[in-house]
Amino acid sequence: MRIDIGYPTLAEEARMLTEQTVEEPLESLRPVTSARGVISLAEDAKAIYVEESVNRYVVALLRHTRGDPRLYLGASPRSGIALLRVAKARALARGRDFVQPDDVKAVAVDVLSHRLILAPDARSAGLSGRDLVRDAVEKTPVPV
Repeated sequence: MRIDIGYPTLAEEARMLTEQTVEEPLESLRPVTSARGVISLAEDAKAIYVEESVNRYVVALLRHTRGDPRLYLGASPRSGIALLRVAKARALARGRDFVQPDDVKAVAVDVLSHRLILAPDARSAGLSGRDLVRDAVEKTPVPV
């Protein structure tokens, strides 16, 4: 995944400078789980159920990017695996034992956008991978 968080506001950045130069923030961090806990969560995410129609939805999104003339290279099968893994983790975090299409839609931009190669015309038009994944999500029919 690639998440773009941007820059902090002027006030936030000024506060960060003060905090970082007075006390080392990493010194006050405490673990929220153990290594075993992380491994357990990863195993739990693997067990999240994915209905076949949701699998086909992921493939349809990938194929939409591959057929987009604004892309020199669309999303690969490995991209789909990553997308489904993150969608499973999202479902788990939401307390469900199954993936919904909304899980896929919610993470698609962050999972897929940096895995695409834009065609020169798209780049010169000011488009980004994020724009083209959003477009794929909007245009790909969601399973009912």
